[in-house]
Amino acid sequence: MVYLEENILKEILQYIEKIPEESCGFLLGKNSNRAKRVIKILPVKNDSKENRKKRYSINPKDFIEAEKIAIENEWSLLGVYHSHLNWPASPSETDRIMAFPNLSYIIISLQEQVFSEIRSWKLTQAKTFKEEKLVITKS
Repeated sequence: MVYLEENILKEILQYIEKIPEESCGFLLGKNSNRAKRVIKILPVKNDSKENRKKRYSINPKDFIEAEKIAIENEWSLLGVYHSHLNWPASPSETDRIMAFPNLSYIIISLQEQVFSEIRSWKLTQAKTFKEEKLVITKS
């Protein structure tokens, strides 16, 4: 289960609704008893060399920086968020191939650059995605 405060969702939307390509970033926070609580987001540049309207990629240096920030604050790197433009908030095959186990993948669907849907996913041992419960909490 992933807990995401309304104000953090609004912060993500402020970034992604302005960018006409898939946007991405990290989810940092506390991880305990099968529940993840997002405390901070870290937006990063889409580093994809392909069609950025349909693909995103995160530079390995950004992963290192996110881990560093998490350690400095006694948090965990909980996962990654990214947007889908005019597409459902379900993982693509490319999303599955690029995913790491134990991380949550929050996908936010934008229809014509406006928030439409949000869902969270986790990679299973069988290398398939399973939906996680995502709870949007009051700020």
